[in-house]
Amino acid sequence: MPNACGKILVCSIKCASCPTCNQTCHDFERERCTRLDKAPYVCNGCDTKINLCTIAHKYKYDARFAHRKYREKLSGSRTGINMTKRELHQKDRIITPLIEQGQSPYQIATNHPELDMSVRTMYTYLDNGLFTARNIDLKRKPKFKPRRCHKTQITDRSVFSGRTYADFQSLNPDVHVEMDTVHSSRESKKTRLTFFFPKGKLFLAFLMNRCTEGAVRLVFDHLEKRLGSHEFLSVFKFLLTDRGSEFGNPDALETGVEGIQRTSIYYCDPMRSGQKGGVENAHTMLRMAFPKETSFEYLTQ
Repeated sequence: MPNACGKILVCSIKCASCPTCNQTCHDFERERCTRLDKAPYVCNGCDTKINLCTIAHKYKYDARFAHRKYREKLSGSRTGINMTKRELHQKDRIITPLIEQGQSPYQIATNHPELDMSVRTMYTYLDNGLFTARNIDLKRKPKFKPRRCHKTQITDRSVFSGRTYADFQSLNPDVHVEMDTVHSSRESKKTRLTFFFPKGKLFLAFLMNRCTEGAVRLVFDHLEKRLGSHEFLSVFKFLLTDRGSEFGNPDALETGVEGIQRTSIYYCDPMRSGQKGGVENAHTMLRMAFPKETSFEYLTQ
């Protein structure tokens, strides 16, 4: 079929590779690669160089590119709000006038269940400026200071399994010890590891060079060697502490130098320092002698 493409002048494209000829010829059969008919449906691992391959469409898998696209899709799917503009406008017509009247998001969410929105979500939308009303229009919001970010808390939540304050209460132990740390000024990294015995009103403090998991374990090992494993277990059978990062490895602290369990550690609930009020009161008295911003650099045990 000469001149099937309708070109009068001879072009620079070879007729064998001309796409127009392939479209007009009824006997044309597209070349297929059996490698693309089975998993993983890519050209990776083919013996033929990709620039010498005669297949029209080639597929190459790039792990880094695929992972980057996956992260972009994962991040993009979680951005924005799970609501249409019309639904947001309808909720805004209800929420904004009530906030201007002085009602709190809790009152609005309670009195208007048709909004189908939690109090936390309403605060988030107000902070992000999605409603006509702003967070500054709330009655009490401007009076509160921003909460401090506790960057030194335990990040691995799996350590709290079986070690929460509710688990501690279910045991109802007769004797337990409260544990915490007292930090030095910013110029010094030394920290005091403190123990308080509520029953005997005994307060102990041990100086550490660093506020780390390893430093806390060194104190535990030192006490076990001085007291003996069995005496340490009888004295420090149950320990109650906060969720500071220095206590983030309870398995290492609970395991003694001889490989046996020497104590059981439990954690207070977040922002509930009153659950170990004995050691907190002891810290108050300790701060009378060593106020905040006092350096522990030149103190000795």
